[in-house]
Amino acid sequence: MRKQLYLDIKERLLTIKDEHGEPLFKHFDLWNRQVEFIEEETPFKCPAVFIEFGVMAWRTAMNRVQDCELTVTLHIVTEWYADTSHYSPTEQQSLSFLDTADLVVATMQNFHTDNMNAWMRSRSITNHNHEHYVDSIEEFVCNLRDFSAVPQRAVVSDLRPKINNE
Repeated sequence: MRKQLYLDIKERLLTIKDEHGEPLFKHFDLWNRQVEFIEEETPFKCPAVFIEFGVMAWRTAMNRVQDCELTVTLHIVTEWYADTSHYSPTEQQSLSFLDTADLVVATMQNFHTDNMNAWMRSRSITNHNHEHYVDSIEEFVCNLRDFSAVPQRAVVSDLRPKINNE
């Protein structure tokens, strides 16, 4: 189920296009503190999105269906140009990481699938603690349902006896 959730999130984010009509994001992965250990990490292209799943405290409903409140954190990693002063000729380019985070929020707010209700943003954090990158963190909450433990029932077609006149 988490695999499918990851793939659904990635597919949705791939709908965000750059000025040439290409997908804006060049790299997707599960979050593993990549930006904190950038020198030790496998290189990745920016902008990138790393997906982090929060704790899933499951509740069991009827017929083995389970649900939980889920926090999904998207780490939107962009290059940092560092000159955002109002008189800088690169001010707009330097501030573009803020536009990227806004595009993600606009795309993911109310995102839902058959197994989860609409996402609602709960928190935003801008992490500037890296020399050449900014980690714009957007947290979303939703209710996730898991049907994987529900017994599969065989569908039996029409069991009525056949009568010669039919």
